[in-house]
Amino acid sequence: MIGNREKVKFRDLVSRKQVFTPCVWDCYSAKAAEMAGFEAILLSGASLGFSMSGVPDLGLHNQEELVYATDRIADYSPLPLVIDADDGFGDVVQTFRTCYRLAKAGAGAILIEDTPNERGYARFGRAMEAATLAGKVDGNVPHEVVSQELWLAKIKASIEACQGSDCVVIARTESKLEKGLDDAIERCVRAAALGAEMTYVHGLRTLEECRKVAKELPGWKMFGDVATVNGVPFVRLEEIEALGFNLVTMHYLEKGSMYGMMDYGRHVFKDRSTRYADEHSMGGMTPAEQKASLERDSGWLDAEDRWKAL
Repeated sequence: MIGNREKVKFRDLVSRKQVFTPCVWDCYSAKAAEMAGFEAILLSGASLGFSMSGVPDLGLHNQEELVYATDRIADYSPLPLVIDADDGFGDVVQTFRTCYRLAKAGAGAILIEDTPNERGYARFGRAMEAATLAGKVDGNVPHEVVSQELWLAKIKASIEACQGSDCVVIARTESKLEKGLDDAIERCVRAAALGAEMTYVHGLRTLEECRKVAKELPGWKMFGDVATVNGVPFVRLEEIEALGFNLVTMHYLEKGSMYGMMDYGRHVFKDRSTRYADEHSMGGMTPAEQKASLERDSGWLDAEDRWKAL
């Protein structure tokens, strides 16, 4: 129970429907996602890293910082929280420890990928530049991944670490970029055979690719970082839902939060007062929506009042 709001289990949610999920980095962004109507959230390694260090995703945050962020957000938000745990922060033993601690901290699901320790911007800056020049992201992008054996050992360790909890392990492979789709599918098939409840082939861009994955890989699947090109989305959500892609994630809050802060900031700086901010309701909400938001948090407010009365 979060305040007076019931905590929803990730496994229960994705077993019923396709879940459209934004990336977050703190309690405020998690609250914004909840207020917008989303039913689950993903703690993005890239977003967390930027919010903590102010630089692109270079893998600067460590296991301790990720567990700390997970604990705070999971303790606050009633939404199921998926955690981007990158490569598990080390070898197989460290991956076990990472997942064990994240599950205890309240993670509803954990992503473990097959990349080496070099992460984020350092990899994707090169990868996406090459992909853009080539016009595709399938077997033609310089993008190193670890061996299948090492990654599968980490997946097995992650599953064992989460036993006894409600946490789902999502096996994420990025081998499609350099080794091609067939290699990525093979990795996920083997991960599912070990017990991974959900798989994620990173870099899918077309419905045809999704159909090929679905043909070879039954069960729950994730489509990550859905976006648009010239206003057209990579895929239509209802089409890939029929193929078993019941978790779809995207980044939008990063741009949204910066836009809002800049919009308010420019007005306040120009006016030399907070008039603009004072006259605009929080997040564009109506008075009724603001009241409902406060009521959802009333459990926390009641607890604070009780604490003050002691």
